[in-house]
Amino acid sequence: MTGQSKRRRMDRKIVELLVGGGSVKHIARSLHVSKSRVRRLREQAKEYGYLNEQGGKGSAALPPYPAAIFPDPIDRRTLRLSEHHRLLEPHREWIGERLEAGWHAVTVFEELMAWSEQCKLAVSAVTRSSFYRYLERHRLNRLGKSYRVVPEIVHRPGEALILDWGKLRGVVDPATGRSRTLWMFVGVLGFSRYLMARLVWSMDAATTLAALESMFREMGGVPGKITIDNPKCIALEASRYEPLLNPVAERFAAHYGVIIEALPPRDPKKKGKIERPIPYVRRLYEAHADTWHGIEESQQYLNRKLVLANERRHGTTLRRPRELFVEEEAAALRPLPALAYQVEQFHEGVVRKDGHVRFQNKYYSVDEEHVGQSAVVLGSSKLVSIYRGGKLLEVHDRITDPNQSKSTKPHHRKPWERAMEDGSVYRQRAAALGPHVERMVLRLLQLGQGFIDTRKI
Repeated sequence: MTGQSKRRRMDRKIVELLVGGGSVKHIARSLHVSKSRVRRLREQAKEYGYLNEQGGKGSAALPPYPAAIFPDPIDRRTLRLSEHHRLLEPHREWIGERLEAGWHAVTVFEELMAWSEQCKLAVSAVTRSSFYRYLERHRLNRLGKSYRVVPEIVHRPGEALILDWGKLRGVVDPATGRSRTLWMFVGVLGFSRYLMARLVWSMDAATTLAALESMFREMGGVPGKITIDNPKCIALEASRYEPLLNPVAERFAAHYGVIIEALPPRDPKKKGKIERPIPYVRRLYEAHADTWHGIEESQQYLNRKLVLANERRHGTTLRRPRELFVEEEAAALRPLPALAYQVEQFHEGVVRKDGHVRFQNKYYSVDEEHVGQSAVVLGSSKLVSIYRGGKLLEVHDRITDPNQSKSTKPHHRKPWERAMEDGSVYRQRAAALGPHVERMVLRLLQLGQGFIDTRKI
């Protein structure tokens, strides 16, 4: 609020109290102003008819707020114009047109100086600081802010599914008594504004892609792209120009033939169509009782609310999202693939000194030359694939036995470990001499603890 607006509001309060019968002393004490100011405004109010000569209510009514009740005093400093002001005054209309068109003030100044120097005009002597003071005095610097409009993001039918996360509520587990956060994963189609939501406990890659696949099933097709922020489940590294996508998300997108658009950090305006529905979905759920009956019950309750929401006329399209989706957008979606995508788990870690990579508390072997290097692990329900620099190193069967902790391929075993295998040269030659000889050699290999004593063997 400017000083002028504050003065106008205080003048209005003082005159309203005077009209209501307040005394000068009481008004000055309650509003923390001087008595001389109250007396001056009392005489001015009588002059404008707000008060009569006896101090009561006058014949004129106060103008509606926020109009000023008295004319603003003239600042005599504004009557004194500098030489630079006189030079810029003939070009005020030209400057205003450029600012209204969205030009920055510095661009207008540079173009004005270049033109004036070319034409050898006196305005070329104006400095940049004087130019900015001229804009401030005449409030021309506000033109760019009022006329510079952010262009609307328009989507074609089936072009984009826009996604975002939001906290729905806190939940206390009745079984354990621990509090948890219930999240909602909300998606809206950019053209029809058809709204969907999935309730989840976490925002990891597996949960996110499973919820996204569920939305594809509900739509009955696949959009051209999905627009989302840059969470770790989608983008390992956020960037304004080229984000590094999570390999699991990339494989998901390749399976469905959809493009992932991970937006730059701190730029929510590029997905405004989903920013506004987040509090709207939260409001749809607010009538739900505080009693917790499970995530399935809450999802069913929210689904019923969303059915009604998609049947209401949207304020922008002026049509019902469900109707617009069925009539125009559903046909523009690509068909779903014949097989559903098997959601994989992602892990990034360092190859240990023993040549193994940890994944889900199990260990899988790679060649020793990769020890100390970073590796990417993708795991499905059956296979575990290990990558390094985009190159596939090894593929293991996923360990499902709780009593087994390691999966080591034969060619990754150490020399003493290979010596104890059934097909080692030591056990083959010992077995040719007899079963007891083989048992004795195996015992000697085990006592070596990584050292093969060929003399004893």
